[in-house]
Amino acid sequence: MDPSLKAYGWSVHDSLGIGLNRRIASGHEETLPSTVPVARFLHFQSLISNLIKTYSPDSVCVESPAYSAGPFQTIHFGLMMFSLVPVFEARIDCVLFDPATLKLLAKEDTSKKKGAMTKLDMQRRVQMDTMDPHIIDNNEADAYLCALYGTRLIELMKGIISPTQLTPSEKQVFVMRTKKIKTITGIKIKRIGHIFRENNRFFEFSKIPNGSVALPKKNEINPTVLKFLESLNEQA
Repeated sequence: MDPSLKAYGWSVHDSLGIGLNRRIASGHEETLPSTVPVARFLHFQSLISNLIKTYSPDSVCVESPAYSAGPFQTIHFGLMMFSLVPVFEARIDCVLFDPATLKLLAKEDTSKKKGAMTKLDMQRRVQMDTMDPHIIDNNEADAYLCALYGTRLIELMKGIISPTQLTPSEKQVFVMRTKKIKTITGIKIKRIGHIFRENNRFFEFSKIPNGSVALPKKNEINPTVLKFLESLNEQA
């Protein structure tokens, strides 16, 4: 999903499909500024509920609001929360990517792809993945790429693919990202790759029983990921 009140993009991706069969369906909708704001939110909540009933997705990935994005961040955060209601109710696992992270993933390799990713770049990335000569709407393209990389993250967590099968950008986003944190005892390095951010950047709603709203216990990190990180430390 690529939530937006002006052009809400969605796409259904099949990771086992080949070529055109990888994009099962996609679309985008808009609502009028003259409409009551909450009604616009409810419209898209209904859209997601209908898409879930129609396509029964194994997981959902959302382009979440950009960090420190000004007043529009509040609007988009609210829209995202409304959109996630039917996802939670159906107990479907969910992954979140902010716009900058999604663009980094679409680059695949920052040593080869320089500069900012434009809307056309994102659309062409979809063309490459689906081998489709036609360019789809840019909102649908973002939604498709969310689904593509969200699936890749889930496959990594489940051990379906290994860290060595990831693109350089996927390695960075999923596994290798870190940040420095000041503590009383000094500076510590914290891992903030997506695989370490359960209940923050991805949620396993499927583990939550009906009637419960408690966050599930976090999973153990896949051993192949830990071995990959150990090998990087040894090389350093």
